[in-house]
Amino acid sequence: MISRRGIIGLLATPLLLPAANAVARETMLMGTVNYRERITLPPKATVVVQLVDISLADAPAQVIAEDRISGATGSPIRYRLRFDITKIEPRRTYALQARISDGDRLMFVNTARHEVFAGGRNNTRIRVQRTDAQQR
Repeated sequence: MISRRGIIGLLATPLLLPAANAVARETMLMGTVNYRERITLPPKATVVVQLVDISLADAPAQVIAEDRISGATGSPIRYRLRFDITKIEPRRTYALQARISDGDRLMFVNTARHEVFAGGRNNTRIRVQRTDAQQR
C-alpha cells in the first residue's frame, strides 16, 4: 500500500527529469466491495468504485479514477483502480467510494470514510450498506 511518504518519493522523482521526459506513471489500487446481505445482485446491477480527492469541504469530490463492474453476482466484488500517481498531491486527502445500482435504483452505498494514502495500510476493502429504499 502507498503511504504519504511513499507518494512524496514517487512525486519527487519526476522533478529530477527534464520536462520533456515527464511520463504518466500508472499505479493501481485493488480491493473488494462487500455487503452483508445474503442476496444475489440483479443481472443488470453495476458496481462503481471511485478514487476521489475530498480535500475541499465546500466543493464536489474530484474523481481521479473509476472502475465500473457489471455482471457481479454477490459479495465480495473485486475492483481495480488504475490512475496516474503524479496526479496525487501529498497535501490533499483521498478516499474510496463505492455504490451498487440496478439501473437508476441505488441499492448499496458506502457510509464510512475510506481514506487512502494517509500513511500505514490503505483500506481497500469497502463495506457498502443497503439504502433505505432497499430495506423496506
